[in-house]
Parts: sequence; structure tokens; C-alpha cells
Amino acid sequence: MNISSIGNSGNGIAEMPVRLPINAVERETGVSKELLRMWERRYHFPTPDRDDQGDRIYSLDQVNKLRLLRRLIDAGFRPGKIITMAIPDLENLLRSQNKTQASISPEIEKELIEVMQSKDPHSIREYLSHQMIKLGLQTFIIEFLQHANFIIGEAWMQGIIEVHEEHLYTEQVQSLIRTAITNLRAATEPPHIMLTTAPEESHTLGILMVEAMMRLDNVDAICFGAQMPIRDIAQAASKHKMNIVALSFSASYPTSKAIEFLEELRFRLPLSVDIWAGGNCLRTTRRSIEAVEFFHDLESIQKAVTIWRRTHGAGK
Repeated sequence: MNISSIGNSGNGIAEMPVRLPINAVERETGVSKELLRMWERRYHFPTPDRDDQGDRIYSLDQVNKLRLLRRLIDAGFRPGKIITMAIPDLENLLRSQNKTQASISPEIEKELIEVMQSKDPHSIREYLSHQMIKLGLQTFIIEFLQHANFIIGEAWMQGIIEVHEEHLYTEQVQSLIRTAITNLRAATEPPHIMLTTAPEESHTLGILMVEAMMRLDNVDAICFGAQMPIRDIAQAASKHKMNIVALSFSASYPTSKAIEFLEELRFRLPLSVDIWAGGNCLRTTRRSIEAVEFFHDLESIQKAVTIWRRTHGAGK
């Protein structure tokens, strides 16, 4: 369901204002229910009404603003800096960001949108697979996916595709990368890297992309899946003799919660085990944690691996 079409019957009859329940708002905006409630407490937005059962219901204007906020947060803005802005100002800010984004060719962009609008999982996978074969895995991840993810996000925000279609795209990309990883030769060279996410962080595309890039560089990187408690991370890192624990935090994960998690993890792991963290959640934070390194792109992780190997006299 596209919310832009709700409430316009065209029959001239006045209608009750549309209000969406929190589950629908989560689906439409990509902002989790937990984050919606936290923003309501901390920033006094959104400001939902209540239905007869006392459950939260949100106006379409608030839903539209939440979609804009989510896109800007994905681009690296902090919620507290933009959440009080009016919708026209958010739209202008997003347009200014769009102009600075590197882009793939208009032809590829058109093809990508068209294949997404086909709503056919097989066509979407076939198209993405063709791009990966044509470009090679490394270029596909660093150049194509970076821009394709942005284009898909923009198309969702503009109502060109539905939120479930964005999820379909993400799942197809993840499936494709997993298959590509299984076809790579076994990597044995240090550093030995453990990849995972914190509890309540279900997004795994980031760590999958890192795993693929590390395997291409013959780095022994192992993905342990998502939502791993600190105790389990510490036990696994010790048992498997990991040199580095790397975690990804998506834009929807609260920054303060990510910092708190990393601080506790740092306390639980020996200093001989490095902690690397990245993702849009941490892109603009000014906080730093001793012996925890933040990354904002895949290229910087590759450079860090080179430095680690040089420092430890290991690897290629």
C-alpha cells in the first residue's frame, strides 16, 4: 500500500483524517517501533493520537516526515539535529544531499527501477547477478551497490516502490552475496575477523559486504550472524582466537545504545582483540572509545587490514 494514495476518493465527500497504527508506520517508514517510541520520549516527535483502545495512531503528515527523516539518517544525519525541521526544509536538505551523491549511469538507474517495478524476485536476482558478473564482486559491492542502495531508498521514499519491495531488493542482494562468498576459496590469512551485530540489530547487509571484501583479500573473516549478546561474542572470540571483532550498526539503531554496547564489549574483550565498528548509526558521532576504531566505508577497512598486517608482520 502506498500511503500517498490514501484518503483521496475523488468523490467530493469529506473523509475522516487517515491515521495509521504503529505497525503500519514501521512498515511504511522503515523506522522501528522501538525507535518511534524513543523519539517520542526524547524529541517529542512523532506525536501520535490514540485510538479507542489507547494504541498509537499516526497522521499521514507525520508518516511522510518520518520517511524523510529515515532517508536523511541513512545519509549520515543525526536525528536530534533534524527531527524538529519542517517537511519542506527536510525535502530541501535531502535534495541538496542528492546532488552530492555519486551516481551510476542514468541507463542503469532506469533499468534498476524498472526491474524493481516488475515485482518479480527472479528478474531482480537475475539483473543483480548480471551486474555482479559484468563488474566483478569487488566493483559490484564498492561501486554498484553503494549507489544502487541509495537509488532504491530514494525510489521508496518517493513512493515509486513499496517498502516491501525495498526489503525484497535487500534480501536478493544478501542472497547473491552469500552465494558469491561460498564460491570463493577458503581464506586462511590473518587477521582473523569475527563479524556480527548487536542485539536488536537485524540488518546484516553491512557485515555481508565486509565479509565478501575481506575474503577477496584472503582475510579469514567469519560471519556469526546477527544479534549476538556480548557474552557470546566474548566467548566466541576467545574460542576461535579472533584478532578483530567487527560490528555493523544501521541508521535505525540508536547511536547512544551502540556506544554503550561497544564500551561494554571493549571492557569484556582483552586489548589484544581489536574492535572495529561501522554503519550509518556511527557516521556522524563525535564520541570515541579507547581501543575501538570506527569506519565509514569499505575502502577504509581494506586499508586498516593492510596496516594491521604490516604492524603484525602477517598476511600477504
